[in-house]
Amino acid sequence: MERLLFFPGGPLLLLLCWVCLCAEGKAKELVVVDQDGAGPGGSDMQSLLLVLHSPEVELLGITLVSGDCWRDEGVAHTLRLLEVAGRREVPVVGGAVYPLLRTRKETEIWEELFGKLFYKGAWNRAYLGKELHPPLSFPEDPFRPPPPVEGTPALRPTPGIAANFLIEAARNHPGEVTLLALGPLTDIALACRLDPEFSQRIKKLVLMGASIDPRTSDPEWSTDPRFEFNFFWDPEAAHIVLTSPWKRVEAYPVDPGIQAVMRRELLSEVSEGNSAVARYLKQYAWIGLPMWDEVAVAGWLDPSLIVQKETLFLDVDISHGPGYGNTLTWKPGSEPGLGQQRVELVRQIEPKRFYRFFRERIYTAPSER
Repeated sequence: MERLLFFPGGPLLLLLCWVCLCAEGKAKELVVVDQDGAGPGGSDMQSLLLVLHSPEVELLGITLVSGDCWRDEGVAHTLRLLEVAGRREVPVVGGAVYPLLRTRKETEIWEELFGKLFYKGAWNRAYLGKELHPPLSFPEDPFRPPPPVEGTPALRPTPGIAANFLIEAARNHPGEVTLLALGPLTDIALACRLDPEFSQRIKKLVLMGASIDPRTSDPEWSTDPRFEFNFFWDPEAAHIVLTSPWKRVEAYPVDPGIQAVMRRELLSEVSEGNSAVARYLKQYAWIGLPMWDEVAVAGWLDPSLIVQKETLFLDVDISHGPGYGNTLTWKPGSEPGLGQQRVELVRQIEPKRFYRFFRERIYTAPSER
């Protein structure tokens, strides 16, 4: 008590200083994001912005895998986004270029046998939904991406391989790292195979993947409601990840993602002003596209956005038949017991609350450099 009396400004000021120091010293959530990096704008880039603008997150790094686009193109979009957002310190590490087994040729043969696919990511010849956002290009050569339309980044990727970066992050911070898996699961599957203890060192795996019963007339799911692109691109990788021993898995399938769409009203709200991020969104946000990855990030950051969850055992069809890459699920007690993990699967979110959360995080972010 004596020390309080002699502290300049009195006990009240000391108490206020102590509260501020405690608030500042609160441990942040350590996070690594594995993403497939299509851009500019769109769900891949906008979900990264949501992570970058969340003060409770310490982003250890971003790893890039092929999927929506080839790896090197995704690396370029991500580096440019970090420049726009003023976060040049975040490591960006390239990962797997190709799926573990699936090939373009095999996929084309599959289509001849079982029907044409609406969307094949980097294997697309032309994207059927190009009217919804700036046109995407799909080069034949993964190692010669087109120059980013938003500008070539001066930043360079961090040397190394994504799987090794993931393993080291988990080893350096055992039980503390949340892994946000927002693209195909090739990098994470490789980490699981290279280090059998990797999954047990991760605090929580949050993945955007799977499809259960999306309520939509979209042609992508009208004939096959269990199709989901991240699982489709590399089914074997998804199978390895879903049968690895994680402490906790939270999955955001197609179902809640289609409940939130980037609308013009939302875009006008988050792109107000003349900041670098506002200008970026105003020019490159994809109007009309579901916010799949943003919903996964927001639901993890604020569980109050979730209105329905279900515990299921989850896996992927790797039979190379008509359902190759499709989502498989079992109620607890009916699972085959071949390593499938118990998953907290989000079925529904509250869209208005999500829009408010996204708007506040993006709009109230610190000023960009």
